[in-house]
Amino acid sequence: MRMERFAGFTGAAASGAGRRRLVAWLAAPIAAAILVLGAAAHPPAAFAQDRQPLLIEGKQTLYQRVLSRPGAVLRAAPDSAATMTADQVLPFTIYYVFDRQDVAGAQWLEVGRAQNGPAEGWLPADKAIDWRQTMTVAFSNPAGRDPTLFFAEREPLIDLLESPDMVAQSRTLVGQANAGDLPAGSPVVSIEPAEHIDISRQFYLLPILQAETAWMESGFTTRVLRIASIPLQANTVVRGPTPEEVLRDFRVGIVFVIDTTISMGPYIDRMREAVRRVYERIGDSEIAERVSFGVVGYRDNLEERPELQYLTRVFAPLERDQDPARLLNDINAIQPAAVSSVGWTEDALAGVGAALEMPDWDEFGGRYVILITDAGPVSASDPLSGTGLGPDEMNRLAQDQGIAVYSLHLLTEEGTDDHDYASAAYGELSTWQNTGLYFPVQAGSVTEFGSAVDQLADSLIDGVRDTMAGRLTQAEADADQAEDDLVARARLVGRAMQLAYLGRQRGARAPDVFEAWAADRVLADPRQAGLEVQVLLTKNQLSDLRDVLATVVELGQSNRLSPEDFFGQLRSAVALLARDPDRLVRAEFESLGELLGEYLEDLPYRSQLMEIDEQTWLAMGPGAQREVLDGIQAKLRLYQRYHDQVDLWIALYENAPEGETVFPIPLDALP
Repeated sequence: MRMERFAGFTGAAASGAGRRRLVAWLAAPIAAAILVLGAAAHPPAAFAQDRQPLLIEGKQTLYQRVLSRPGAVLRAAPDSAATMTADQVLPFTIYYVFDRQDVAGAQWLEVGRAQNGPAEGWLPADKAIDWRQTMTVAFSNPAGRDPTLFFAEREPLIDLLESPDMVAQSRTLVGQANAGDLPAGSPVVSIEPAEHIDISRQFYLLPILQAETAWMESGFTTRVLRIASIPLQANTVVRGPTPEEVLRDFRVGIVFVIDTTISMGPYIDRMREAVRRVYERIGDSEIAERVSFGVVGYRDNLEERPELQYLTRVFAPLERDQDPARLLNDINAIQPAAVSSVGWTEDALAGVGAALEMPDWDEFGGRYVILITDAGPVSASDPLSGTGLGPDEMNRLAQDQGIAVYSLHLLTEEGTDDHDYASAAYGELSTWQNTGLYFPVQAGSVTEFGSAVDQLADSLIDGVRDTMAGRLTQAEADADQAEDDLVARARLVGRAMQLAYLGRQRGARAPDVFEAWAADRVLADPRQAGLEVQVLLTKNQLSDLRDVLATVVELGQSNRLSPEDFFGQLRSAVALLARDPDRLVRAEFESLGELLGEYLEDLPYRSQLMEIDEQTWLAMGPGAQREVLDGIQAKLRLYQRYHDQVDLWIALYENAPEGETVFPIPLDALP
């Protein structure tokens, strides 16, 4: 049996805690969405029977997998009346294929849920759907956009995309679907839930069975996806508190992450004043019980300047039942450093990381980090970086926790040479869903900064007032109108937080669809993503990817002065890895894309790394080569964070080996 073996990592994703979470999910209102993951009537008896599934035709490392159709029953043998279980297999159970046989003119599949066996029985091929890439989709937060429509057939969706009247037609269909008034013969069979389903907290599976790129009449492109989902039972009634009742318990957590180096004195004072103003405004009202603050200060690595005293320091932890007097006293202790850092950049991402690691985020529906700085972040490749992550990777960790990161960037005269770098970095860090949360403060004006902090805090507090009244915050649906307006964007994000909170608390679940077609972009505004394509990776696959990438980095760095030796040494090293029969590593490759894994090859995704062959590598030059290696290192550290978050990993069936637990990796988190 292949055990989980993530080299250099610690933790046990399929530990008792992980199994307990699976059991809790099965008892929750979204049980139907979890059962799709393959919990058939009886789990595999044991894993003593090591067998290899069939390879996909033309592949060397990818095994055949299928999803069961509704009504499928496991048989003891092809064309046999004897069944392996008393009940039908749950729809869309995921199986490996161990054998295919033609019997009496029909094809049968021998299937099992574990990669190493045992086989559990036989399915007729017409009761299974091939699932080659294990791609799935997740809904982006619906705030500020039209919901995704699901079409029964491909052609009506393509016709709509190519229509010059697409926006008006799509909004008519959305209105009909939301009202439950789709006319007979409508091409639409379902619509996305109004409340957000956070896939990292409420796992669901919408497998992609087919994908293609289509052009809209407007000139934008979209991925047209054939998607499977669970046909929920008719007349199912979801009981529980109403949305209005749920919203009244909504709480907001705000953590300020502030640069406390020598240049930041006036801004530290103004941040303190902003927090005081909030408490003066809400006083002893019920709102005060729903809002909590935390404060993290950061500077830079102490190795070169120990007089800085700390890299990060939590001055006020984020707590649900917070004492305002204690908070205000705690933040009085924040003072700028007495000495200058070495260089202009500071370790802002270490400060954000410290905020994300606060333990009480789950107590809050609204989750915000507000970064305040006049300097760009230390790069991920800097040996003195406290996290080893880049802004994109830190942003991904924040979004996985449902936390929005705002950046208030003080464009002081002293930092002029750093402005372009810092703006680009904080723009990446502060992209949340379809909304940018980066706000430059021109000339580093203390007055303008104070106004921005006040507006932001007031907007978040107003969101609490809305929820206490049992209503969602009103927000602009048009991204253009919110583009340059801090308050408008804060309202949009606030509404998104409320929808996510409603989805978690009320057990929102995927729509009642078996197979349907959808576009991954928002039809009324193709700049926005309605669906996020993800790849369901096992921990073993992530392990293989990590080991290969680590080898690329190690050999790339050791051959900086002799880049012509890099690919030759890489082939030798990978050949050793490939000797392990449990590793899905291809020994022969021409490009780094071929090396990284066949499961990446046919995805609707390409990256610079995928295209690099030996000739391209040599032509890039030392600077570009270093940039590639630095990017890989940042991804490696992100994968380690994923690995170490035990609750992220899902067992697809009871007693699944740790290495076969899965996690949906977004395409933009791939190398």
